[in-house]
Amino acid sequence: MSETPTEEPAAAAADEDAGGGVRRGVWGAVRWVVAMLACVLAVVAVTGAVAAYYARLELLTTDRFVERTDVIAEDEQVQAAIATMVTNEIANAIDVDSITQQASGWVGVENPPAYVKDLIASAAESLRAYIETEVNEFVASPAFLKVWDAAVTEAHSSLVSALEGDNTGSLVAEGNTLTLDLGKVVEVVKERLAENDFAYAADIPAIDAQYVLVDSDQVPELQERTDQLKWAATWLPWIALALLVVAVLVAPRRWVAALVVGLLAAVLAGTALFALSKVREEFVKQAGDASFAPLTYDAFTSGLKGSYLVMLIAAIVVVVAAVGAMVLRRERAQAETA
Repeated sequence: MSETPTEEPAAAAADEDAGGGVRRGVWGAVRWVVAMLACVLAVVAVTGAVAAYYARLELLTTDRFVERTDVIAEDEQVQAAIATMVTNEIANAIDVDSITQQASGWVGVENPPAYVKDLIASAAESLRAYIETEVNEFVASPAFLKVWDAAVTEAHSSLVSALEGDNTGSLVAEGNTLTLDLGKVVEVVKERLAENDFAYAADIPAIDAQYVLVDSDQVPELQERTDQLKWAATWLPWIALALLVVAVLVAPRRWVAALVVGLLAAVLAGTALFALSKVREEFVKQAGDASFAPLTYDAFTSGLKGSYLVMLIAAIVVVVAAVGAMVLRRERAQAETA
């Protein structure tokens, strides 16, 4: 029995509908794959952009860098360490031991009595104590912070030079250390001593008082990553924005894409916060002076931790909003079909 003419168009239409359904299904799957890939890459780019931006901000922006180092300069332990360093530099410059030996010669005998030796030793100790007092008073005063800020501001351009390996300024990266020249502190203390008629003030020469800001094997790595840091801080935000636009435009269901972005962002932000705490432990462990390493690390990472915390909160808000929107849409669809 032959098919009727009316059956042929119906069969052709069914085949066409089936083919169109397959094509729509394939296209839908492709859209989901592209959208999800864009979501993942966008969140990764955002996470990296936050780190790169703050690394560049903290290290390569003068005002920000000075602000962060102010926290270090105001710490009592740091001030005590700087005071001890400057005191030793001045005492060595005027050679207190040599003055003591000269004083012994002034007595006029080769082997003076014990009480004379004690008197000379006491005088030498008083000399050093006087220098130490002047240094401590200055380092604890607001004037020290001004000198510190001036030294850091002047040195900041050399930070970039140091990170690029040129070392043309007063902030020098050498081996595993990043040091700041506080010779200006010695100059100011010398002026204070001269104003107080300290006899040996004129004998104090210009001194390079090197204070170690960072002593870690991560300094050479930071030097190697400077160019990559600049590139990432400039371009990663734009790459992330472009990927998010692609995800929004391509995803068949945008709230689902938003949910994926929120979940991934929350996971990566939480991971970044955890990584910062672990890196802190490693930084302190590898630092040459572990007593000051936590202060330095916290001073330069507080903004970054705060940013990742904001990212985590924003991601949670996006997840809640996406889930809420999806639930409302389902309830509305069910109400319309009822």
